[in-house]
Amino acid sequence: MITKQMLMSAVEIRAEIQSYLEQVKDERFLKVVHSMLDTYVKEQENEIVGYRTSTHEPVYKNELAAELDAAVAAVEAGDFITLEELQAEVEKW
Repeated sequence: MITKQMLMSAVEIRAEIQSYLEQVKDERFLKVVHSMLDTYVKEQENEIVGYRTSTHEPVYKNELAAELDAAVAAVEAGDFITLEELQAEVEKW
């Protein structure tokens, strides 16, 4: 027998959870749910998404996002070399 939860989409589940939460009057229960969700979200931010090839240390999702933001900012500030400059540099090797 297939249960109702198995047939529900993520959007439907979120809507049902929100409906349930709106009915809850117990502040202690809401704090427990909040703590669980907060922990889950923080763990997702600190999810390992790869490993550094030089050190074999894990790369975390939030670190990678910060590195990407820094790289984009550097490019926007003009901190890059052109393909032609790179080719000229390679020829010197």
